Amino acid sequence: MKSNEEPSALRDFACELARLGGRTAGRLFGKVSVHRKADNSPVTDADHITQDAILRALSERYPDHAILVEETVADPGRHADSGASDFCWVVDPIDGTRNYARGVRVYATSVAVLHRGRTIAGAICDATNDAVYSASRGCGAFRDHDLIRIAEPPVARELTIAVGSFRRRPMPVAVKEWMGQYHVRNMGSTSLHLAWIAAGFVDAAYSIDCKLWDVAAAALIVEEAGGCVTTEAGGPLWPCGAPALRGEDLQILAGAKGIHQVLLKSLS
Repeated sequence: MKSNEEPSALRDFACELARLGGRTAGRLFGKVSVHRKADNSPVTDADHITQDAILRALSERYPDHAILVEETVADPGRHADSGASDFCWVVDPIDGTRNYARGVRVYATSVAVLHRGRTIAGAICDATNDAVYSASRGCGAFRDHDLIRIAEPPVARELTIAVGSFRRRPMPVAVKEWMGQYHVRNMGSTSLHLAWIAAGFVDAAYSIDCKLWDVAAAALIVEEAGGCVTTEAGGPLWPCGAPALRGEDLQILAGAKGIHQVLLKSLS
């Protein structure tokens, strides 16, 4: 990849890759075996087949770039040394594997490119709505070809907050309070939780154990649609550091700016 390539061109290619992943996963939906990874999380044949299709296209176009992927048998989370290039592509072939494996069509393919630890372009192919959400830094966010912006609804009981699971850490008191105040949902795909903020389907999202490949594209889409994404402590998500590139857990809060501030205060 050329260092002077425009972010909008990178977005276009990320969209191509996300659509390729979406088509591949869709063709295999309901026809694959489920296995278990070392951490006991599910993985299907479709995860690997979809990832391989994306990696072939990506390596053909930009052979000198680092790639960070979720599904790598020899070394989970790694495909190439992210320190070898200023540019690193981050791919999640199927975000929402548990849904996919059980025949629930709520999953997505996420593709992003980072420059020196900051996402500059990304795309998510949403199987649920047959849509592609995308963004490039400084150029806005899109659903297919339509520019999208986050509305700023009042903080009220009608808010819908998408949350991840709490299998590895106790549920924060704030989340228990949200369950009594707002509508709290877990759709099983972190990338969709965030992308759907930009689309207007949910108002905020919170996760304590997501990975960089879950949010690299989605966080930029939220930001470019006018929203806010931070760590759960309110710190910046970018540039991401070595722990995130190694696949360690991230804790994030995202939403329309006013809602984000209210929820962040409750978490603290």
